[in-house]
Amino acid sequence: MSDKREPLASCTPYQDATLTQPSAVNPHPPIRVALEPYVDVKRAASYLSVAAKTLNEWARLRKIPAYQWGDGVRKTWRFKLSELDEWMQRRINSVRRPPLSERSVTREKEAH
Repeated sequence: MSDKREPLASCTPYQDATLTQPSAVNPHPPIRVALEPYVDVKRAASYLSVAAKTLNEWARLRKIPAYQWGDGVRKTWRFKLSELDEWMQRRINSVRRPPLSERSVTREKEAH
């Protein structure tokens, strides 16, 4: 049995989906939520400005939020841009390591 998947189409970051349909039992209007599509490695790597190979490695090492797709030996990774954005924000708000130029100045001051 072959599981042929459609390629991800270009779409907006979020698409509306209806969770419930109005009926005689439930006369309330439908609830709408935003469903975010998964993006492939190429799109996610472009979003983060890193190489696709690097992003695959981070996903494999579980350094970044990612979802493994496929049943065979060659699995692929998919990502949600909102989760990548949250991941980057956590990195930006973490303790900043000084650049090499500042570290060498600090070492020179400590040596004297």
